[in-house]
Amino acid sequence: MRRVLIDDVEPGMILGRSIFSEANNLVLAAGKELDPQYIKRFRELGYSSVFIEEKGFESVNPMEAISTTTRTVAERAVLDGIEKMSNAIRMKTETESISREMLQEQQKVFSLPNSNELSLAVAHIVRDVIESNVTLVDVFAELTHETYIYRHSVNVAVLSVLLGRKFGFTSKQLRELSLGALLHDIGKVCMPRILGRPKRDLDEDEIETFKEHPVFGALIVKNTNPSLFTEYFTVLHHHEWQNGNGYPQGLTGDNQPPTRSGQRPSEKIFRFAEIVSVVEAFDNLVNGYGELPRPLTPADALGTIISLSHKRFNQNVCHAFSQIVCLYPTGSLVQILDCSQPKYNGFFAVVKEQNFDSTRPVVILYADTEGSRVKPFTLDFMDDPRLRLRLMG
Repeated sequence: MRRVLIDDVEPGMILGRSIFSEANNLVLAAGKELDPQYIKRFRELGYSSVFIEEKGFESVNPMEAISTTTRTVAERAVLDGIEKMSNAIRMKTETESISREMLQEQQKVFSLPNSNELSLAVAHIVRDVIESNVTLVDVFAELTHETYIYRHSVNVAVLSVLLGRKFGFTSKQLRELSLGALLHDIGKVCMPRILGRPKRDLDEDEIETFKEHPVFGALIVKNTNPSLFTEYFTVLHHHEWQNGNGYPQGLTGDNQPPTRSGQRPSEKIFRFAEIVSVVEAFDNLVNGYGELPRPLTPADALGTIISLSHKRFNQNVCHAFSQIVCLYPTGSLVQILDCSQPKYNGFFAVVKEQNFDSTRPVVILYADTEGSRVKPFTLDFMDDPRLRLRLMG
């Protein structure tokens, strides 16, 4: 299969991966033929691309770090928690202006009613990441307006576990990190006008409200279970900057690896939060929900994050993250700008699979320099020092 931009999808194409709407409701199953109505529906849902089955590309199989079942369970747990708590808040409060004091005084209202389901989801995420032995961030769920609040949370949890595993975290630490990542934006449930909206679309007053969501989220975690010490500080600190210009407390970091121990959370940014800070920014940037007005390619998103390392993001976390990000995701269309076989320069290809060096993937030729289709042919660029590729869309 290959990834096709939504504007290039045509009736008669065969869907390679199932498409879901909000609340993980199935819109169309993989293997079905597309018609104009389905293509229109995908656009309405906010999908920028879909996977298409195509002859010659049967061996292209994008792999996610977690199974479809685990993702469904995790997304449902986050969504259920948000919906149930939102309903409880609406029933108990008559104002949209929720304060820290209200969260502290009405702990039963401002707590997650499905903590067991969330813990189970986290256990599944950690299990899948460990068992899959995936070492690169290749394919993860695309965000749409309707799915952002829960799909982003699961993406961040998965990416955080991948990064935590690279730092040698124990299974217990990975579960704590995963739950903190899964709940990093839960404070936005107290802000219905902001929930699901990118920061760049907010006015000045809304931005000030937005900056409270780490505090609200941490209080919700504390109200749910006071023993969730690690998760509390992960949520509270995930928007703090290394140079002290973040929020809500203006804490600083020391740019050391997040494996250090003996740290007092009141003095420095909590180590798990330094991981969540990087991966949630990356997920937002590649999906168009960051501070920039358009989605970035993985390479550009990574470059943006690296440019902010040391000042905003922990430089050790950024370096480790750069080693697990696929710059050319499996199934995507690339153009060969330069390689050791000049006859292929300018040709287009589909990324078949990843090599240890993600900048030099295995590809299948797709079209010549004029865009005319060619017979699919596999090229492995692992040992090609001249290789330069351009991600097409």
